[in-house]
Amino acid sequence: MKNNRLNRLVGTAAVGLAGLALTAVLPTASASAAPSSINMTRKCASNSVANLQVQREDTGQLSVDFGVDMAQHSSGVPWKVKETRNGKIFVSTTVMSISDGSFSLTRALKPVAGTNTFVAYAVNTRSGKTCSITGSL
Repeated sequence: MKNNRLNRLVGTAAVGLAGLALTAVLPTASASAAPSSINMTRKCASNSVANLQVQREDTGQLSVDFGVDMAQHSSGVPWKVKETRNGKIFVSTTVMSISDGSFSLTRALKPVAGTNTFVAYAVNTRSGKTCSITGSL
């Protein structure tokens, strides 16, 4: 009977150690997985705030959303916006702020192999103040 208890104890310990070994390996494997989204916020000139959000959609495309929220709530302020991915321009336009002093642009892009690095840059054409933000996915 003592031998039976010893066998069960050794067996249980072996299963427990195997489980610990597996648990120790799993976080390393999942830590190397690429993120499926980014959400970054940065302060700009004149207390404005820039936000860049990129996420993988169910369709496989990347949804890229860039916006600026001005500290002053002024509508109709023109902003020249340029957005690039891996150095190639995919947005070059002028937008107007809405009544709360913000604007936002969203684009859907096909992902490219490797890292997708996004740079978004906006210039308030009235004041010359700028906002820029960079993120990688």
